[in-house]
Amino acid sequence: MHSFDQAEPTRQILVTMAEDGLLLNLAIPGAPIPVSLDHNSIKGKWTQRLKAKRAIQRSAKKPVGSSRAQSSSSQSSRNAANSEAQNPRWTDKGSRSIGTLVERNFLSPGRAFARNDEDSSAEPRGRSSRGANNVPSSATQLQYSNQGSSMPSHIISSLFTSNPSTERASASEDGRQQEDPSNAPLIDDTSFKGLGLHISLVSHVQEKMNFGHPTAVQRAAVPALISSNPQDLFIQAQTGSGKTLAYVLPIIHALMNSPETLTRESGLFAIIIAPTRELASQIYSVLESVVRCCHYIVPGIVIGGEKKKSEKARLRKGVNILVSTPGRLADHFDNTEALDLSAVRWVILDEGDRLMELGFEQTITKILSKIEEKSRAHIDSISGLPNRRVTVLCSATLKEGVEQLGKQSLSNAVHINVDSRNPKKQSAQTSEKNEFSAPDQLHQEYVVVPMKLRLVSLIGTIINIIQSQNNAKIMIFLSCSDSVNFHFSMLTRDGTLGDGLEGEPEATDADDEGTSLPSHILKAYLKTTTPLIHKLHGSLSQSVRKSTLASFTKAIAGPSVLLCTDVASRGLDLPSISHVVEFDPPFALEDHLHRVGRTARVGNEGWSTIFVLPGKEEYYIDNVLARLHKSPPIRRDYSAMLSSAFGGKLVWQDIATNAQLDVERWLLQSHSNLSLSKAAFTSHVRAYTTHLSSERQYFSVRELHLGHLAKSFGLREPPAALGRASNASPSNQASGEFRKKRPQEQGPDYAKRKMLKIAQMHAGIGASEFNLG
Repeated sequence: MHSFDQAEPTRQILVTMAEDGLLLNLAIPGAPIPVSLDHNSIKGKWTQRLKAKRAIQRSAKKPVGSSRAQSSSSQSSRNAANSEAQNPRWTDKGSRSIGTLVERNFLSPGRAFARNDEDSSAEPRGRSSRGANNVPSSATQLQYSNQGSSMPSHIISSLFTSNPSTERASASEDGRQQEDPSNAPLIDDTSFKGLGLHISLVSHVQEKMNFGHPTAVQRAAVPALISSNPQDLFIQAQTGSGKTLAYVLPIIHALMNSPETLTRESGLFAIIIAPTRELASQIYSVLESVVRCCHYIVPGIVIGGEKKKSEKARLRKGVNILVSTPGRLADHFDNTEALDLSAVRWVILDEGDRLMELGFEQTITKILSKIEEKSRAHIDSISGLPNRRVTVLCSATLKEGVEQLGKQSLSNAVHINVDSRNPKKQSAQTSEKNEFSAPDQLHQEYVVVPMKLRLVSLIGTIINIIQSQNNAKIMIFLSCSDSVNFHFSMLTRDGTLGDGLEGEPEATDADDEGTSLPSHILKAYLKTTTPLIHKLHGSLSQSVRKSTLASFTKAIAGPSVLLCTDVASRGLDLPSISHVVEFDPPFALEDHLHRVGRTARVGNEGWSTIFVLPGKEEYYIDNVLARLHKSPPIRRDYSAMLSSAFGGKLVWQDIATNAQLDVERWLLQSHSNLSLSKAAFTSHVRAYTTHLSSERQYFSVRELHLGHLAKSFGLREPPAALGRASNASPSNQASGEFRKKRPQEQGPDYAKRKMLKIAQMHAGIGASEFNLG
């Protein structure tokens, strides 16, 4: 009998006996033993049997070497495989991973020998797992066994294989000419004094607020509102064109020109309604800045999320101009007796399109009816103030909902529209549809990124922007709050690049953690500076949202990044925003307009980048998005972007891969980290289905490769497992139980029919002593 040396490396070989189909699993020394393998006894599909036959034939052709050489080779292969599982490296031939050597092992008896192509468990049926160049992928599905028990399987796939090819040309050069700003103050003879404003107000705006000249929309709206008989206005202008001052300055001017001495007890003269708390807070801050030249005029604010008791106290003391959100204002109309509406002269509806989108139509109708009922402006006239209610509706876009709101709130309104292509040309007409557009001085770019590379491409984009501008302020728009939470936690996690799974903190709920933290991960790439990362979405409490905006606005030294949803896209005048990154495409064309409107404001330059996927999403740029911009968007190459961010032509793929693996290891550290990523993945897919029906030809959820999309969230589990986990969540179970508790949906005789069915069932099977209870 052959005696095996225990120190000698062994290997397992599956031997099939041709006579009776007996399967033997032998552990033998490193020296090869000729074995007769029969592929006919292997069960499975014909494709699996064919692969097994070819694998046996390849094994038979291998040269027989010495025992020591085989042992050394076997040990080297195991070391290489273990090293690859921990930190995959790339070769020159199609970036094939060394880990594919593991694929040649035999599977357990009764299962066919098969090669695991990349993301095979995540591939839809009928879709090839080969890449654009027909090169097999390098993914390896790792399976662990320990005395019959197995751990969950994960998929570690290459970032740079099996990616779909783009359907359009490669990156284009930036050949656009420098455009004149379309929303800048007009550099001509027009001044705030020439508009007829109060001299003290003009001096304050020019010297204290540093506004030398009015913008086009201000030059058109201010004279109409300060006339002796002002009419209702419908103001349509680009984002960042100064619409807030266009209606604030005439109100302050009229109150300052009144010969009567006005105090906070004189009454409430103007109500400004904004759709979001952030916009309302910003309008209030502008009001506070303007009224510093006339301290007797008192502004106030009432918004959701604040204490109603303190708001009622401020209203009892008296305010002259009130800024509010619709819901809270309607609540005070019903429950605050101290709120006197008899002196109201102006009602401003800012961001009218957003008000309609959020479903405030009935609330606004109720508010306007209440004001009309309580108003005594036509009776108690005050010198210098209008003797009727003047309503102003502002919107950057003109949609059907906005027109409906205008019909309900405006009377004989004048439509003021500033031609974005010729800012010096204004039009005033009763109603006219005009195509809205982005500021001309905005540099719009787009990059086509495969799904698996989205995460590292986002990191690379941030690095490139900060390297080009050390004090950059970047706004990154994502589709949902769960995605914001995940990317914020990922960018602000502790540790350095290449760290293992120890010593890093677990992710916590959004309300319990900070919303402004430094990014040590980005500092490892940038070397010289530490960006400050902020997050903002509608699920945060009002106090947290307010403090986050304040922190991002006041950040001066060093780069700052704000991860946010569309809650930050409307009306916010955040200073010095240099770049806007639309990591997730907008749900509607108007959303894109408001997103990019956070930069390139009041004549300043700005840059915007939007991420799209290869395929149909590429045509969204030319067919839909381009018509908002005077110059066509410039296409950038994602490989050049990653090469610039991660260190040159030779090593950038390695560094990008390590960045991806660092995120995956961080997720495997704890269940809370992994749950954060899973929630972001599922919420992103749900959000993707909410694109407008007119744009679903470009954004079809059926075209998404869910396995690659999961990779962009650092997940190694196949989407099927994620779907089962999502369906088994407590919230879904609770909703399922709730659905079962509605028998009235089954008809009035539901209970009777159910009891008869149970009785018939027992009668059919017969009762016994074991089922009497």
